[in-house]
Amino acid sequence: MKKSIVFMLAFALPLLYTGVTATQPTKITENLRHESVVVPLSIPDKTHMVQIDSLLFVEPGEAVGIVFFYDDPSTKASVDYIEVFDPEGHLLLIAWIDGRGICQAAMDRGLLDEENPKIDRTLVTISLGTEL
Repeated sequence: MKKSIVFMLAFALPLLYTGVTATQPTKITENLRHESVVVPLSIPDKTHMVQIDSLLFVEPGEAVGIVFFYDDPSTKASVDYIEVFDPEGHLLLIAWIDGRGICQAAMDRGLLDEENPKIDRTLVTISLGTEL
């Protein structure tokens, strides 16, 4: 189940997004490299969440990505928040369930450039999701 969610988010989102908000209120978080990453203000604060699992995706001979799963004990959902990193520790994607039960996501805006994808360290909200 978790692998299906991760694959859908990590690989299908660039193809499915219907819009990116250009000017969003932002805050700063940190990637696994201890570098600052700008994220939308709408991303929930994970300090009160519990990390419940992590997965390392590996292709033969090399790592592909690292995924961390978090649970907010105050909600019914078993997984409320997901972070996806590349093997070098860059934060690529955050997905979460908002207060209305809708899946939301923010992705590194550099990865949305189909012709020249790169890590920009600025995540932008992408439109998707339906009520769960």
